[in-house]
Amino acid sequence: MYVIRSFFLCAILASGCATYKTPALQKPIWEDTSAILRNIQGKPQNLSLQQIRDAIISNGSRLATFRANIAMTLTAPDLKGPVRCTGLILYQNPKSLRAIGSKLATTVFDISSDGNKFRLYVPLENKVYTGACNTFHRIETLGINIFPGDMASLFNYKEILEGEKPTLETWPAYWLIHMLEMDKEDVNLKGNLLVDRVNGEVFRCELFNADGSIRLQAVFTNYTSYKECRIPQRIDVRWPAYDTTFSLAFSNIVVNGKLDPKVFTLVIPRGAQTITLD
Repeated sequence: MYVIRSFFLCAILASGCATYKTPALQKPIWEDTSAILRNIQGKPQNLSLQQIRDAIISNGSRLATFRANIAMTLTAPDLKGPVRCTGLILYQNPKSLRAIGSKLATTVFDISSDGNKFRLYVPLENKVYTGACNTFHRIETLGINIFPGDMASLFNYKEILEGEKPTLETWPAYWLIHMLEMDKEDVNLKGNLLVDRVNGEVFRCELFNADGSIRLQAVFTNYTSYKECRIPQRIDVRWPAYDTTFSLAFSNIVVNGKLDPKVFTLVIPRGAQTITLD
């Protein structure tokens, strides 16, 4: 009986070990966007590269202004953990942007950009940082690096798509557009856009540095229609070189409402120290 019991116990244990599977770890969205594609239902379209470009640029051109409440999450190596706050974001085509972040009814930051220059006000330090939009800047008081020009470009792909030499890869669920920059001797990859074949919407964007390294990765989810514009209700952005991520979730979205141009001008408070980062 002891031998029989031992045999059945071993058989049960062996059966359990054979059927047990180690749960698969979910990959970060920067590495795997297949979950986004699984949620897109419909019949894939067959479009040419020109038709895809025209559709993307047309949707962006219909977006004249954008206003929304935001929930933000920021991670960076010098931060003790994810920093979460709420706020407001304003956009006006093509490059005007204003974003205000608050926590516990206190303004954490206030940034405005016109595509060329930006101003960032940090109330707790009573400092205003200013500089060019098209380069990274280190903000020591916040412990982060910022690239102001990147954020405005995520609302309008026209500048990304125009002036480059694109090539197209067609996959079962999406199109992959490579934006190439060509000179007399070299061909450089400037960026990639991944577009789902059902709705023709960009769900991933990658921008590259001159040396071929990735400068930015962005993922767009939960598209909704507002006044003939398709708007993602969430944008996740990553700057790999700085191990920095920034997530934006939009609510109370208003598209193409009237915005006073003055809202994009950050007024420097009296007594604030201005620091030029260029």
